[in-house]
Amino acid sequence: MNLKAFVKNLPPFRELIKERDNIMERFQAMEKRATIAERRLEEIESTTCYNHDGMKLYGKNTSFLDDQEFINAYKTGMNSGHHIGRSKGSQIDIHIEWRVHIACWAAKHALRLPGDFVECGVNTGIVSLAVCEFTNFNSTGKSFLLFDTFNGIPEDQMSEGERPSRLEENSSHYSECFELGLRNFASFPKAKLIRGKVPDTLTEVPIDRVSYLHLDMNIAAPEIAAMEFFWDKLVTGAVVLLDDYGWQHYEEQYKAMNNFVAKHNVGIATLPTGQGLLIKT
Repeated sequence: MNLKAFVKNLPPFRELIKERDNIMERFQAMEKRATIAERRLEEIESTTCYNHDGMKLYGKNTSFLDDQEFINAYKTGMNSGHHIGRSKGSQIDIHIEWRVHIACWAAKHALRLPGDFVECGVNTGIVSLAVCEFTNFNSTGKSFLLFDTFNGIPEDQMSEGERPSRLEENSSHYSECFELGLRNFASFPKAKLIRGKVPDTLTEVPIDRVSYLHLDMNIAAPEIAAMEFFWDKLVTGAVVLLDDYGWQHYEEQYKAMNNFVAKHNVGIATLPTGQGLLIKT
């Protein structure tokens, strides 16, 4: 027996060699699992169907993205002259297709109900223009009442908790756009822009019944005021769509809206788009 073989047969070395072999086996098993996991991840990634607006979705039906009516409607809204996510004067698609899809669905549902459409928080009209285009709004006989300052979020309505983020949004997202809005909606004569702060402006136009209400004001106070004003005007089955409800950093709206609906014994569905969806019963 040579020295190497002799040493290997010594008890301490036999145990070390055994431990080494066990480690190697475990390592090889881990490599195998890692390879399988990597292949599975590649398979999953190959089914990615939507990766925008804070969502990465796999294996979902996205046929609405290929629907020409929706494409036209979405482009109408996206080409409204907004500068969210861009420098002023440039054009960019901020890829909120799924949110606009939900709004268009809600609007189509509301067409079957009595009552007009209302949006509070319009800016240049990204969502409401898409809705008008998608529903062929001029043929509906309804009015679309569009409330906004058309110059950003009112500072005096911000809570202290909301103020830092909302001031930043004012700086990066919003600017004077009332005249632009008037031009954008010129081809929809039943869409009326009402300028000023909500709720101060809500009584400036006659509103009897509402079948579609879209709230996107980025702060809690005017949204709750709008809900209080419109609640009894919402017809049975009316859709309320809350753009900011399910997003982080908009918790004050989330909590305030939950407190409001709890008093009326209804609930809000939180959508993966960040929207909240409520059906008036």
